[in-house]
Amino acid sequence: MTGETVVRLLAADVPREDVVVEGWVITARQGKGVAFFQVGDGSSMDGLQVVVGEEADCFGHLSGVTTGAAVRATGKLVESPAKGQRVELQAADLTVVGPVAEGYPLQKKRHSFEFLRTIAHLRPRSRTFGAVFRVRHALQRAIHRFFDRVPR
Repeated sequence: MTGETVVRLLAADVPREDVVVEGWVITARQGKGVAFFQVGDGSSMDGLQVVVGEEADCFGHLSGVTTGAAVRATGKLVESPAKGQRVELQAADLTVVGPVAEGYPLQKKRHSFEFLRTIAHLRPRSRTFGAVFRVRHALQRAIHRFFDRVPR
């Protein structure tokens, strides 16, 4: 099984079995018997909500899953019963691929450019730079397609 992009999963038909998504945790909320994680991989401005119930084997090991951690989630893509998202991933397994140090500076809130300059290695994970990179990519592809069609 290979990971799918968040943008494709958000547009996918549901339900789908054996879905794998890899990305960074944008937000993490844990309650009694259930944990919610918003996971993004840079392919979309929106993240995919990953829900881990207490029946999952990994539920007891979710304390290390914090904002900024790199994760791999496997489960079933279903229609979301909650407002705000169309689909969610009901995870059977969630693995921390890359933990994050305490005090990870990026949160879901808006950050100033001055602040982002101080953490240059994390800038691509911010929403602002993610949007800029997607626009730049689209422009580069359009220019390449245009010049590929020009007769030589």
